[in-house]
Amino acid sequence: MIKKILVFSFSFIGDAVLSTAVISPLRRHFPDAKITFLVGVRAFELLAADPQIGQVLVYDNLGEHAGWRGKVRLIESLRREGFDLVVDLRDSLWSRLVGGKHWSMRLRGKDTHAVTRYLDVLRRHGLNVEGARPRLQFTAPRLAKRDAFLMENGVNRRQVLVGMHPGGNWVYKLWGPKNFAQIADRLCEKWNAQVLLFAGPDERQLQAKVANLMSWEPICVKEHDLCQVAELIAACDFYIGNDTGPMHIAAAVGTPVVAIFGSTNHYRSGPYGREHIVVHSGVELGCNPCHPGARPGGCGKGGCAVIEAVTVEQVFNAAEKLKPMIDQTVGRNLVSWPANTSYLGT
Repeated sequence: MIKKILVFSFSFIGDAVLSTAVISPLRRHFPDAKITFLVGVRAFELLAADPQIGQVLVYDNLGEHAGWRGKVRLIESLRREGFDLVVDLRDSLWSRLVGGKHWSMRLRGKDTHAVTRYLDVLRRHGLNVEGARPRLQFTAPRLAKRDAFLMENGVNRRQVLVGMHPGGNWVYKLWGPKNFAQIADRLCEKWNAQVLLFAGPDERQLQAKVANLMSWEPICVKEHDLCQVAELIAACDFYIGNDTGPMHIAAAVGTPVVAIFGSTNHYRSGPYGREHIVVHSGVELGCNPCHPGARPGGCGKGGCAVIEAVTVEQVFNAAEKLKPMIDQTVGRNLVSWPANTSYLGT
């Protein structure tokens, strides 16, 4: 009898979000089981607030779980939990020491999406994974707090609300700040859109640069709470960004995405779902796709010509393809004020 399940998830936010695809198949097959996720420090806050996950534990490989002594401490603490099943999405050797049944990955391939690989772990053991995809959920009180922020910042629920995040954890994945400013201005002008401009805690200068380059004034989100960031992305009618964790958050909360890719492989790590659009310049250098692994940006150029070749026109055309779907859902993600209220601000 499977009563306690441990999912070995990831340290990076995007990977951890993608791993939530396994929750619904596990819930269907083991309706009475408690599902626990093991994630890195950065992803803990976001998944711990999700009501569909029973428990979230931290794997701090740079802190208390560093080195073999740290691994031993973690394994001992996990063994005390008495898990009946370990679903290992990391393909980690030491996960086999936790106890219980052990399911791990086998499906590989350079163009196989990460979610497909995760779901294959369950599929091989007879679970129905039809319709499964990454999803994040929030409690009603948190959404009410989110909507209060939007009201205070003068969001008009009858206008298209666009989320943008020009940053990312690797310079070779970044589209230029001038490009983000230009696409934001074009959407404000052509669509009468409002822009939520997101940035990580160490990206405030980049955020300010994009805002200063814009002719229209965005709403700069300076929130440190990753859950609140995710909730604000969920309020957006669509999202534009690089290959980053917030891009995967957007897809997991049901916000249509225009994702800008260059150096990395969008077949493996693009937004999951047919409603999203990946924009790629099509430039081939012979070295792309590359990846921020042991030797990130081995070319040493400090930027990638593939993503630099993506034009504002390409991104705008991708947004235009989403426009009919966006027009049908404008304002529906804002739950805490009446639908017939066109504007609430301070």
